[in-house]
Parts: sequence; structure tokens; C-alpha cells
Amino acid sequence: LQSNVEGDLIEAVHAAREASAAIIINAGALTHSSWALADALAAFYGPKIELHLSNPAAREPFRHVSTLAGAVDGSLAGLGALGYLLAVDAVAALLASR
Repeated sequence: LQSNVEGDLIEAVHAAREASAAIIINAGALTHSSWALADALAAFYGPKIELHLSNPAAREPFRHVSTLAGAVDGSLAGLGALGYLLAVDAVAALLASR
């Protein structure tokens, strides 16, 4: 799912509780501001990987904090599109270890 609408992402995370084994999420700017999305992710019990194409730590100071970090198993940042492939590998490893 791709959406710029916070509510759509929250609904997708809730729907994933019944339909998906894991979540890979690139929440863009919502990473730094959406406690509601963090709450939705916390309610999902499968593996969750937070993904950023760029490196938020190398950008503006407000991007250094992730509201999602406490609700996910791990994060990948700054690796461009390669991050998606690595996130799939990470999810597969987490699922295999559970």
C-alpha cells in the first residue's frame, strides 16, 4: 500500500493483523509525528521493519526522532531502494526465528 494519508496507513496496519505475517513500513514524514501509527504498529504482533530510503540522522534535527522506533523490531535507513530487499531478508529471518 502506498498512501500519503495517515488514516489509510493506520487502517492498513490494523487490517494486516488478520492478513499479513509481517510489515515493512516507510512512513516518510509520519515517522517523526504519528503516535497513532506507532500505536497501530504496536498492536501488530508479527515482525515490523521501519524503512527509510535516506538517512534521517543525516538530515534536519526533527528527523532524528522516530515515533515508530519503539513499535518496530528494527530499522533500515540510508540504503535507498536496497533497503527494501534487506527489509524482506530481515523479515524472513525474524519469521524463521519465531
